[in-house]
Amino acid sequence: MQNSRNEKDGEAPKTVRIVDIALMAGVSTATVDRVIHNRGKVSAENLARIQAVLEQVDYRPNLIARSLASGRRYVVAVVMPRFSAGEYWADFDAGIVRAEAEARRYNVTIRRFFFDQYDRASFEGLLADLREAAFDAVVLATLFAERVIPFTRELDERGIPYVFVDSDLPTCRRLAYFGTSSFDAGVVAARLLFERLDPGSDIVVGNILHRGEGGSNQCRERERGFREYLRQHDYRGTMHGLSLRLDDEAYNARLLDELFARHPSIGGAVTFNSTCHILAGYLAARRRTSVRLVGYDVIDRNRRMLADGVVTALVAQRPEVQGYRGVMSLCGWLVEGLQPAEVNNLPIDILLKENISYYTNNII
Repeated sequence: MQNSRNEKDGEAPKTVRIVDIALMAGVSTATVDRVIHNRGKVSAENLARIQAVLEQVDYRPNLIARSLASGRRYVVAVVMPRFSAGEYWADFDAGIVRAEAEARRYNVTIRRFFFDQYDRASFEGLLADLREAAFDAVVLATLFAERVIPFTRELDERGIPYVFVDSDLPTCRRLAYFGTSSFDAGVVAARLLFERLDPGSDIVVGNILHRGEGGSNQCRERERGFREYLRQHDYRGTMHGLSLRLDDEAYNARLLDELFARHPSIGGAVTFNSTCHILAGYLAARRRTSVRLVGYDVIDRNRRMLADGVVTALVAQRPEVQGYRGVMSLCGWLVEGLQPAEVNNLPIDILLKENISYYTNNII
């Protein structure tokens, strides 16, 4: 059921029902329903009749009706890291799956393009593939900002709209951003940790470095916010950066043992990506219960460590919502020209042992 405009000034809009459209077009209500909700085939003659009635009553069709009427099909590319079950990007993909089911009704197909988030060369290779691929819009994870920015210039030249997820690059001409403020998420983590430490305690910063120069854009912004908060609050300790390996527990334990031996005043720890379970596993194995650890993202391993009290707090960012809203915003733009808000900052969730059992970030 939709409203139409009444041609007489001052009168309230009249509700136009499917049965009304069917009577005016001389077709069945089932045929009108198929047009409006994209349920099955409709003959060209009946489609023309229904479209004429929709125009006559100034009916405001939804995206599905517009897409069916135009006959246009679209492809939305989703550029994201490869993942395994239980990881952060698996949660993001759950939102893509949800959006994918709805996008089909708008004649929009989703095509995923994967890269290794720890290998810059993998991303560069993917960009070469994207240059040869056909698509109408892009959902783009911005981990490798130095490579993303020049690629978006190519998209601008081709007139292809794109939205960012994971972290924002406001100097680019993106259609929209969906995610948290990475800088503010760093501030939140700093406050959670600082309020539980002596101001003179040292802090371990665990990094899983990308192969190649630098880390992810999001991690850099989080660390910038983290350090700025400590600077403003007269933090007197030292932050010790440590490069850890994703799947080498013995190597990580050796480095951490040496670091704690040299700096017994370490009282806190933080990671700026979703791998705080690496530090948490070490702290649990060494029974370092006095060290407060803050990390990001409610992936399975982090969740368990938080529930067990090894992780002090997690800062979360609803990846499912990012994936879902990123795709659906492009559906609206492609099919109906709907302009989304440019910056869509999602809540920065704080998870503790006491509330983790109630939390789900599958809020779409």
